[in-house]
Amino acid sequence: MEHKSHTSKKRATPSYQSRGLAVGIALGLIFGLMLDQIAVGLVLGIAVGLGVGRMLERQARKTDKQQDAE
Repeated sequence: MEHKSHTSKKRATPSYQSRGLAVGIALGLIFGLMLDQIAVGLVLGIAVGLGVGRMLERQARKTDKQQDAE
């Protein structure tokens, strides 16, 4: 079987959304422990983490598109 080498210029965009989720869970847990409401803290942490991760992914895609245009 032949293996075709895939030598394209595109590089994989890192997944910031999963990183944001992980950081959001950690910070949400800490925030929830401070308020004695762990569930509320986790939900808020997940929401903020996913939002920040999504924003970073959009910014990375925008930067990649600008570099591809050059």
